[in-house]
Amino acid sequence: MNQNTKQIINLTKKLIRFESTHDNFRTRKKIIEFVYQEFAECDVYVREIIYKNVPSLIITLQKTKNPKLFLNGHLDVVPAEKNDFCPGIIGHKLCGRGSGDMKTACAVMIEIMKYFSKVKEKPNIGLILTTDEEVGGENGIGYLLKKAGYSSNCAIIPDGGTGLDTVVMAEKGIMHIRVWARGISAHGSRPFLGDNAVEKLMKIYFQIKKEIPDIKKNQWKNSLNIGKISGGGAINKVPDYAEMFLDIRLANEKERKIVLQKIKKITDNFEVLVNGFYFEQDMKNKYIQDYKKTAEKEMGKKIKFIRETGASDARFFCEKNIPVILTKIDSGNIHGQDEWVDISQIEKFYNILKKFIISL
Repeated sequence: MNQNTKQIINLTKKLIRFESTHDNFRTRKKIIEFVYQEFAECDVYVREIIYKNVPSLIITLQKTKNPKLFLNGHLDVVPAEKNDFCPGIIGHKLCGRGSGDMKTACAVMIEIMKYFSKVKEKPNIGLILTTDEEVGGENGIGYLLKKAGYSSNCAIIPDGGTGLDTVVMAEKGIMHIRVWARGISAHGSRPFLGDNAVEKLMKIYFQIKKEIPDIKKNQWKNSLNIGKISGGGAINKVPDYAEMFLDIRLANEKERKIVLQKIKKITDNFEVLVNGFYFEQDMKNKYIQDYKKTAEKEMGKKIKFIRETGASDARFFCEKNIPVILTKIDSGNIHGQDEWVDISQIEKFYNILKKFIISL
């Protein structure tokens, strides 16, 4: 393991120790301030922006909001047990919450920006780090691109695919929806005097599920997941209110209107919390092809173009017709216990970024 990789691992460990979950604004602000200080001795332009309690950091090598290339990552993570925020190394794996999604990749991009800040002829590149990707990204990269005037010719986001040998060309659209039902409370021994809100909600759910049935692996169709449900206050009481949160993924952008129309026929008691743009890119794009050649040379293997069912902040760039190189360092147990990233790919990703930026 060379010194550069050790430095990136040490930085990643520091980032993992921040419990930067959505409900922890103070820590999300602290992690942004920590990265800010990483550039204290670098010749860069740095700006911290907080919009609707979402801290973001923008670093550029030239005084511009529109560099040729933006590197983009997120430093927020999903909730986890306390010990998941204690990083460790097991074999070739760096473990800890956010190691794969995506604090290691952020550490690589931070070190890349440091490197190019010290060269004589600085490339026109930038780095954006946000803290709300796990809850939709609207007030992080969404705000910066849509309202704050930031843009670029191309973006690299190491937050998609199955490894450095893949680049994502399409991602499903996303809708997060809250649905609720109201009833009439009564004593649990006399349910006939009440109107059970949980039962009403379940009827609504199964009606929606008929419109979006289960899919099999590798099927490119709409999907539905009930991620959270709540209702009732006591076991011996008929609940008068219940709500559920649905995660709907869309096979193409036309399906958004169709699915909403179907839900409206079932119930009026719903609201859309997140609307994520479906995108599909042209694999012949010059930036994507140039990156592919650089990565193949460094990896010694062919790069595969794939589609992905998940969503990422790449959609905000694609919505503005900015091509995105969406890839990732090999990792596993994302959002689960013992999340990990492959240490052996850290230096490879660093070298790919370095050579690609030089080629620009």
